[in-house]
Amino acid sequence: MNDRSRRSCKKRKMLKINENNDIESIIEIFQQFEKKYDIITTKLDENIQYQVNDMKITQTYTSTIRKANMNKMTQLLKQQGHITLIIINNTKKQEQNETEKIKQLKKLKNVNIKLIKENQIIKTLEKVIDEG
Repeated sequence: MNDRSRRSCKKRKMLKINENNDIESIIEIFQQFEKKYDIITTKLDENIQYQVNDMKITQTYTSTIRKANMNKMTQLLKQQGHITLIIINNTKKQEQNETEKIKQLKKLKNVNIKLIKENQIIKTLEKVIDEG
């Protein structure tokens, strides 16, 4: 058996992309990950962008966290099951309110937080997928 046939027999992780994501992000994910993962577009829960096994992945910006109602946000996150929240820092200076909200989200047992810079999205997403 040669190397080529052995590679094709390996079971690859299934990455589900929410069909409601914008088309540019779907294309980018296919371009970045199609050789490494089996990718499908499907209907996922509202505000969930990706799913690997039973882990849901979504991303948001620090400016969105700053404006969010924490009671609503924590209720939604508690209902999601195991979820990774990728928070992209798009503000120059973190405000105390924003920092407190992120700390509050980190306390949720089912939520894993990744706080990143905007240029680290693909690398972080790949790391999260590999962990899931």
